[in-house]
Amino acid sequence: MKAFIVFSMALAITASAAVEDSKKEKRGLWDLGSDHGSFGQESFKFPEYDFEHHHIEHKEPEVKYVTIEKKVPVYVEKKVPVHVDRPVPYPVEVKVPVIQKEYVEVPKPYAVHVEKEVPVVIHKPVYIEKAVPVTIKIKEHKKHSFWG
Repeated sequence: MKAFIVFSMALAITASAAVEDSKKEKRGLWDLGSDHGSFGQESFKFPEYDFEHHHIEHKEPEVKYVTIEKKVPVYVEKKVPVHVDRPVPYPVEVKVPVIQKEYVEVPKPYAVHVEKEVPVVIHKPVYIEKAVPVTIKIKEHKKHSFWG
């Protein structure tokens, strides 16, 4: 393990020494700008801030406002009590015929024996579950070791 670490360190040192730091100029590329403005930022770097908390005074100009008031006619609902003549309920004598029901005796149904056989077709048989005594033999499981 130590040999692997030493070997990897030696490989890293030789690889870093072999890298040459050379700056090459762009050949034939002109900076023509872009179609869109950069909005004051030339790169994606954030501007540096001064964290000393200086107070900068900012004055806004006073704007004078004029309030216009117009009178708009609005209907106001007024509630006035109004007397309504309502009819007073009183009993009215009207002759209504009363219908008396006639009761008719109906003989009770009784069993009638039919001598004719009717064939019945069973489309789906219905199975009825019944308890059947069955003996089940359970084998004993012997534990074996995995290694031999």
